[in-house]
Amino acid sequence: MKLDKDIFHRYQQGTVTPEEEQLINEWYAQRGKSEKVSEDRVSDIVEKLDSRLSQAGFPGILQERKLYRFPKWPIVAAVASVVIVFGFFLFRTNFSNPDSNTLADVPAPSSSNSVIILENNTAYNLDDLKLHDTLTGDGYFITRSSSGEIVYNALEKETKTIYNTVRTNAGGISSLVLSDGSKVWLNAKSEIRYPINFADKNREVALQGEAYFEIEKDEIRPFYIRSHQHTIKVLGTKFNVQNQENGFVSTLLEGKIGITDERTELGENANLNFPIVLHPNQAYNGQQVTDEPEAYKVLDWKEGYFDFSGLTLEQACKKMEPWYNVSFEISKELKDKRIYGQISKNKSLRQVLVLFEKIQPISYEINGNEVTIK
Repeated sequence: MKLDKDIFHRYQQGTVTPEEEQLINEWYAQRGKSEKVSEDRVSDIVEKLDSRLSQAGFPGILQERKLYRFPKWPIVAAVASVVIVFGFFLFRTNFSNPDSNTLADVPAPSSSNSVIILENNTAYNLDDLKLHDTLTGDGYFITRSSSGEIVYNALEKETKTIYNTVRTNAGGISSLVLSDGSKVWLNAKSEIRYPINFADKNREVALQGEAYFEIEKDEIRPFYIRSHQHTIKVLGTKFNVQNQENGFVSTLLEGKIGITDERTELGENANLNFPIVLHPNQAYNGQQVTDEPEAYKVLDWKEGYFDFSGLTLEQACKKMEPWYNVSFEISKELKDKRIYGQISKNKSLRQVLVLFEKIQPISYEINGNEVTIK
């Protein structure tokens, strides 16, 4: 069954009615019981909550959802599987642990952890560039907008191509507005190289890592994204590109893009074909095109939370590594266990792992930048 997120959002904001708050608290209290319960009891708990919410004036909030069962786990894990589907919404803003200051931990990043590298290879920390500050380059200056984006302003039309680079370190996220008005958000441990002014015939950037693009439409000048694994051609659209060491995934949210598995470099004018064409809510991973009805979920990193829904424990940890700048070692028997739910990226690593510990039979150890889960 599926519980509408709205009631949890209102719960977090403190705007639920007393009846709603009581119902949520009664349901959430079920999570803390340690005794094993039967599957019939699990269904009974959920059905009663469903009924209570409807009686309280919220019909239709709950809908059917398959209960996921994990082999070789006690039946109490079936309760945990329900809890993690819903419970993460509670923990996104309210989770805390009184012992968090006494044990090893990795705090959530508190800055953009990003640098901008000008054409003369001079690097500047973007956290030092505040609203209305200016950074002067060769024939242009850079400012930070009220929404936090890096914006370019040309002093005169350039006759030569000048490239800048924005690089995010571990735990860093940065955004910028390109000269044509296109917007880019750069995820942690990523890099984008781009001209401060686009050429007359095309627009192009080079990407390493992950970024989300909102490209301005231009029927005359196509936009190219070049990486070491593939090339994307677009006229105007919204999409996410994730480059990893072992492959890439391009996910389209709006418009249409063409993809080729051929690698190209900035300034290269090869006559390429783009045999893979993506339509909204589709993704391509270098092998196949898949339908993604909830494609927007790939933007969890940009929106400030981790979406673990349907991921294995190993995949969830891989998602956290560049944010907390750690590496995970996971026991073989746990790597493929599934996780469901969301949690704020403002939480420390230990706060996330404590939650994992409550819903899965694991223990963990944080030793500097090395994390062991077993």
